[in-house]
Amino acid sequence: MVQQEMTLRGHRTIAVDLPGRGAGFSQAYHDQDLETFASEPSSLAGVTAEETIGHVIDVVRRVREHGPVILAGHSFGGLVITAVANAVPELLAHVVYIAAQCPVNSAAAEYPAGPSWASSDFLPAALAITVGNPVDLGFIRLNWRGADAATLERLRKAVCAELTPQQYLAFIGYSQPDEIFWQTDPAWDHRADKATWGQVPHTFVRTTQDRAMPPEAQDLYIAEADALTPTNPFRVHSIPSSHTGFFRQPAALVDILGGLG
Repeated sequence: MVQQEMTLRGHRTIAVDLPGRGAGFSQAYHDQDLETFASEPSSLAGVTAEETIGHVIDVVRRVREHGPVILAGHSFGGLVITAVANAVPELLAHVVYIAAQCPVNSAAAEYPAGPSWASSDFLPAALAITVGNPVDLGFIRLNWRGADAATLERLRKAVCAELTPQQYLAFIGYSQPDEIFWQTDPAWDHRADKATWGQVPHTFVRTTQDRAMPPEAQDLYIAEADALTPTNPFRVHSIPSSHTGFFRQPAALVDILGGLG
């Protein structure tokens, strides 16, 4: 709905599908055959940071032929747009972090284990529906359909509290169970670089009702980045949204994005 609202307001937009996304659902997941589901392979196991970042750079290069590029990323997408801005700052007019990770002083995987993330409700709830060992599998597998009522409610409040419980059931009905296990791969550790990333104007959109990536965690990314590039600080905006609530209620976010062009 964000892209639709942007288009209706006269902006040209493109949603970039990252490698490995949209793999769909296996029969074992559909049948809740957990023994099979826990061990079957995934297309995400072979997806590399280099492949993902390179894919986005290729899209940016093609779009840049038609005008300035504003690159936005949400949540995990912050790691991708940081790496892209490090690699091709000359192709970007602006980068936008929407409750997104922007590692500066520490390795990307260290932030979620730190005190600024301590109040996150998503991490413990996600652990309750994790199937198999991510270290052995090479990816994270979440059994969205296997969550009990209490876990479902905790996930809903953490990720998209704006949805009713019934709407959330529909939401997880098409949520892909597999995620990239970036936490143990040093290739994902692309920290903002002052000489490259620091050249590009950047905006951070804080989600103030976020119980997945708490506002304290978002503020830490902002503070570290501003200390890195004090002459080019984040332009900070806040919207009253959960971690993904703005997807269904996009007006406040679109007001911000539309003002960047």
